[in-house]
Amino acid sequence: MALLQPSFNGALLDKDDDDDSAGSYKCTNAAVAKMMRLWNYKDGSGLGAQGQGIIVPIQPAVRRRRRAGIGHRDKPYDNGLQVAPPLSPVEDDLDECREWEAVVGALRLERECHEKTLTLLREMKLHGDSSVETADALAAIVKSGEVLQGKRALGAWKAALPPSTVRYIVDKVLSPRLAVEAQQWRPSWDPECDDWLRPWIPLIGHLPESLYDVVESKISSAGHDIVRPWKDYFDPAHWELFARRHVLPELTRLMRELRMTPPKQTDSSLHMAMLWAPLLHAEDVLSILEETEFFDKWESALRHWLQSAKPSYGEAVAWCTGWKKLFTPELLADEHVLARLDAGAAMVDQETQDLDSLLGYSW
Repeated sequence: MALLQPSFNGALLDKDDDDDSAGSYKCTNAAVAKMMRLWNYKDGSGLGAQGQGIIVPIQPAVRRRRRAGIGHRDKPYDNGLQVAPPLSPVEDDLDECREWEAVVGALRLERECHEKTLTLLREMKLHGDSSVETADALAAIVKSGEVLQGKRALGAWKAALPPSTVRYIVDKVLSPRLAVEAQQWRPSWDPECDDWLRPWIPLIGHLPESLYDVVESKISSAGHDIVRPWKDYFDPAHWELFARRHVLPELTRLMRELRMTPPKQTDSSLHMAMLWAPLLHAEDVLSILEETEFFDKWESALRHWLQSAKPSYGEAVAWCTGWKKLFTPELLADEHVLARLDAGAAMVDQETQDLDSLLGYSW
């Protein structure tokens, strides 16, 4: 590395060690500052012939949290509970945005339905369908496109169509096609039904009743990702029937097979059950929790762990908190559920006697 040449002018300016200008150099004393100025160093630049050195000092990557006491740990306990990270206040404020995105998605689906219906009717005309009903339906669909041009309320497009047009398209055009496609549908390939059903929902409202048996036979033993969309695709009465036949038994099975294994939960049955829970009424899920004695088993496992292994207060609270966060908001709104979970927290307070109890953890 080339050496910097001393500056004669700099030497004249800084001949006095007590010169105030030397004090302008940070993180050094007057003598060192004077020497650096003699070698043409400029305040605020980096060291080196080209000034390529770093300017900001390297900061330590890890610091202990202020006022952290004995037993403090920044790393969370690995208790095996699959819990999503808590929402920040900013994310909480996004709920309204998510609702708006859902509306925008539904409006976009209406436009897609209009385009597919228009294409289908035109293809029918090209293939020789000269019926008056098809011609009238095509004209109505073309005219309804005007509704899609500006701002509109959800459902305004279908409302702009004559009822006779909707009946003709649903009963005579779409239902026969859907019957064939339902037979050919493979849930694992198209779980959201994007290829055959979902685009028509704005027009047909829900799956035609004649196809319920076919669809039920295909999804009755399917997983959550395949069953979930059908809460919207079935009409409410048929979904209620399907849920009682298939979803409730699955949820009951998961809760009966659940095993609590503190300090690290290896059984994910409750996590899976809470995925199914939003598809059911909250009171039905609560009945299953009572029927399978979930809270009794949970308190028993917690008590045995506290008395035999004597975990730290922080670890015990983290375990209880992990279970609580698995529950859906609808279940946590129930006073009985909160009372049983709070009973577990009270048990931790009573059983743990180590130093962590002095730190005042709360959950």
